[in-house]
Order: sequence, then C-alpha cells, then structure tokens
Amino acid sequence: MPLMIRKSLRQAMFRLRSRRLHADAAVEIRALEGRGDGGMIVFTSYHANAAKRGLLEFAASASDGGARHCIFVTDRRQGWFQGEGVAGAILRAVSGYVRRHGLRRLMTVGVSMGGYGALSYAAELGAGRALALAPQYCPRPGTFPADQRWIEARSRIADFTRPALDQAMGGQVQCTLLHGRHSPEDAQHWQAFPQGPGIHHYLADRDSHDVIDPLREAGILYPVIGAVWQDDQDRVKTLMQRIRAVPRAWGERALDLQTQPAAAACCAIS
Repeated sequence: MPLMIRKSLRQAMFRLRSRRLHADAAVEIRALEGRGDGGMIVFTSYHANAAKRGLLEFAASASDGGARHCIFVTDRRQGWFQGEGVAGAILRAVSGYVRRHGLRRLMTVGVSMGGYGALSYAAELGAGRALALAPQYCPRPGTFPADQRWIEARSRIADFTRPALDQAMGGQVQCTLLHGRHSPEDAQHWQAFPQGPGIHHYLADRDSHDVIDPLREAGILYPVIGAVWQDDQDRVKTLMQRIRAVPRAWGERALDLQTQPAAAACCAIS
C-alpha cells in the first residue's frame, strides 16, 4: 500500500477513536481517554507527526496500553505553538480535560518542533516531567541564521509570544532532552539549552536531526518514555547508552556562542 494512503488511513483511524477538545485555524487538540489518573500531553511535530508512525500507534505505546490518557496538541500553522490565541487555546483545552478526568500526574513529550512545545508548555500545564527529542531552542529565524530548516514556516510566524526556554525550564519540571551531537544545525540549538538541577540532557553520537529511528531500531523509544514517566533517570541513562548517547558535560558546547551575539538577545521572547 502506498505510503500516503497508509498515512491517510492512520489519520482517519485516529480521528475516529479520539475526541476533539478544540479546533480552529491555528491549533487542534484531541484526546484518547485512558484508565488511570495520569496523562501524556503530546506536542506533534512538523506535518503533525509523532515519532513517525502516526498518532494512534504512538498513543498505543506511549499510553502504556491505555493506562494513561493521551492528549495531542497540533499546530496547524506549523508555527512552533506561538501566538496568544494558540497558547490560550492549549491551556484552556488541556486544563479543562485534566480537571474533568481528575488527572494528577502529567508529562509532556514531543519531537523537534513538538519537543520545543513540550518544554515550553510543561510548567504552565502542570506537568511534572517533559521529554523533548531533538528540540529547537528558539525558532526565530534571526537567532541562528545558519539554521535554514523549515525557514518558510518559521518566517511566517508573526508573533513570538513564548518565553525563552531557559525561563520555561527548570523549577519543578524534570526535563529530559536528546540531541544528535554532531548535527551542524542541532549543535547550534543544543549548546544554548540551560544546564542545572532537573535538566537531563543527552547527546548521541550522530550527525543527524533524526534521533527517533535510532531509538526505535534499538527498541528503546517507549522504554525511554516509560523511564522518564517513572522519574527513573538511572534507567534513562542506561537505555541511552544503547544508541551511544551520554549526558552532556557541564559547560559543553559545540560552538562558541560569543560569536553569535544575536542569540541571547533574540531569545528573550522566543
């Protein structure tokens, strides 16, 4: 079966099985109910992906077979979840669902653009942990000019309303990040992330933005999600070793940020 047909069928099945919490021109939020009092809040990546194989397949594993609720946040404009209207819709819809179902334990998760969203919104949504795979530090085109990925979409963002991630991270949220150490574009981002208590940053011996395939091929994508959910960083560290990913050293940088003075200024509001 052609790939596009398979993808369309997966999207149709997801819509049939999930419940729409909110939809407008900018953002769509859907939920798959679970059995317990825990919830996984998934911020989808470019083209509404989540770990490449469709939202329903991702939910089947990330929800621990339906034990956890799964809420999916999709930025229809592919604008890195920016904009006052976008933020308000996300906070209202997700918080309302959490209250109605009495959820007491929350985790945000996302890949790339979704990873940025997972880190940006975790604290405001009341999540105790966040998992971000290959997230961008700042989507502003002028922050890292050498990074031209998705430049058309990023250039269309009219209002950068989200706080810089060094303001959003830390506090009570346990953040786990994974980047490819040798990806030229990702290196500009990963070195900008803050370090400190509650931030667990892993660097894989890869030169690609894609960290999902190595995790999946090693059979550890969902075990990593489960270990983060359980706040078991010893387990996360052991699993990451299977793709040659190690904790980022204190102060480790790929480039000298002093050569990019615009980075600090442009990310005050990212």
